[in-house]
Amino acid sequence: MGSSLTDAGIVVGSARTERADAIALVRRWFDNMSARDLPGASKLMSPTISIVISGGHRFSRLEDFVAFGADRYESVRKQTDHFEVCEAAGGVAVYVRGEMSGSWKDGTAFTGVRWCDRFLVSGGVVVDLQTWSDLAETRLR
Repeated sequence: MGSSLTDAGIVVGSARTERADAIALVRRWFDNMSARDLPGASKLMSPTISIVISGGHRFSRLEDFVAFGADRYESVRKQTDHFEVCEAAGGVAVYVRGEMSGSWKDGTAFTGVRWCDRFLVSGGVVVDLQTWSDLAETRLR
């Protein structure tokens, strides 16, 4: 006689949760950005996206956000260390934090720069992105 999970009183949920889907979406976004696939990353974002970064710089297009960074540094690489998700007004918020490294326009390297991004996911797309980092403080050194 075979046993099933219900025989032990265990209830197993097989459907993905909205939170897990939001994390998976943000991971795909980071994968696309790492591969410099801006069209792929943009498809994961609302056409009315709001992007705000440290210093209050605002963007409504991913291409403008990337161009702003290109004027500041030669290269940047983000290491994602931690994902957290919670309910938020307007959707599900995914917080991602880690460290970044790269080089400034003059070739000077930087490393160990802390960062945190907050993605608001609603309707299967990112509708808002806020990002904070210690990059400006690193630049001043």
